[in-house]
Amino acid sequence: MSPGWLACLLLGLGLAWAEPYRDLTAAGAGFHGPGREHEAPDTLGAVRLGLLGPAQGEAGRQLQLGVRVAVAEANAGGGQEGLPYEVVFRPDDGPWGVVARQVVGLAQEDQVWAIIGGLDGERAHAAELVAAKLWVPVLSPTAGDRTIDYANVPWMFRCLPDDRSQADSLAALCAGKGWRRIGIATEANRDGRIAAERLLEAARACSLNLALQIEYPAADPEAAALRLGRAGAQALVVWGRPETALPLLRRLRRQGCHLPVLAPALLALPEVAQDASLGELIAAAPADLSLPTPPSLGERPSYVALCAYDTAHLLIAALRRSGLNRARLRDELATASFAGLTGDLSFNGLGGRRQGPVLMHATQGRWVRWPDGGAGPAFPWRPQGQPPRGDPPAPAEAPEKLAP
Repeated sequence: MSPGWLACLLLGLGLAWAEPYRDLTAAGAGFHGPGREHEAPDTLGAVRLGLLGPAQGEAGRQLQLGVRVAVAEANAGGGQEGLPYEVVFRPDDGPWGVVARQVVGLAQEDQVWAIIGGLDGERAHAAELVAAKLWVPVLSPTAGDRTIDYANVPWMFRCLPDDRSQADSLAALCAGKGWRRIGIATEANRDGRIAAERLLEAARACSLNLALQIEYPAADPEAAALRLGRAGAQALVVWGRPETALPLLRRLRRQGCHLPVLAPALLALPEVAQDASLGELIAAAPADLSLPTPPSLGERPSYVALCAYDTAHLLIAALRRSGLNRARLRDELATASFAGLTGDLSFNGLGGRRQGPVLMHATQGRWVRWPDGGAGPAFPWRPQGQPPRGDPPAPAEAPEKLAP
């Protein structure tokens, strides 16, 4: 081997073991294109804000509730230099691919200044891809998928504590309670598979052992219950949408499994706390759900309404500072800070929410803060994209996918 090849090999080996030399969350995505010089139009009758979400279902209703209440409050406070804010809603029901078409419609046909939408990782990613081309800010109030940040699109902002910080908080709770052997069940969809990776990372960091890891199908979530109940775990983590995770939990309880169940923000809903049949349940919620909320949001708003409300208020505050200019609005959002119903809300350099979740315990029909539940990631920040050191804890059996 020539000296040159040997030098290259040694250099490569050295780089492979080196720590990342740049923290992209500190460097920031940044937008260096034109547009900041454009003056605001002087013929507007209203300032349009785009809203993208389901027209059907409770999550869509809560999304619209939170945004429309915030906009009504902003209009009562004078609007944008006398111009009222106007919500333009487009539904994204159906396959996630419809999101791209609706984002184009909002940005180009409806001429909105920014878009609030993308309730899950799939839809937020679809909106992000289009926003990168159209140069319109998009704020996702409830997607926790941290890979949204990895795309490094400066027009995308994620307003929910990410899935890794949720997983960290749940794993730290297990370690603190002495629940060293856990079972994991994640929904067989994109967000569920990414969540499984985050849970494995968090379990490794806390030296937890896996009794069983199952990916359950949406068509038959209850099929995983028997395996989970027999896994010999001390606690279970169930990560999925309410429509799939709750049938699985109810089946677990009916068959006599009374283990504590840990859940993501997805399940931190009022109706979940009110369902006594679900047993002991602790969720990594985006906020302290026991705190009072404005009467205009209803008696028991879900975290979706709270996050949508805060997202809309943060957007409007940034818009009042930037004026009617999308590029300057993006700059304001990147450095924005807002104290709302979900606590402090600000973004790291890649547009992801800095603040972590709050552990909440379902008891007596409501959510109460878990003792020492904290607010924020349970572990020091680790550079995004850096692989975990060492192998994840090996499950007692190979991870299993249950067929529908």
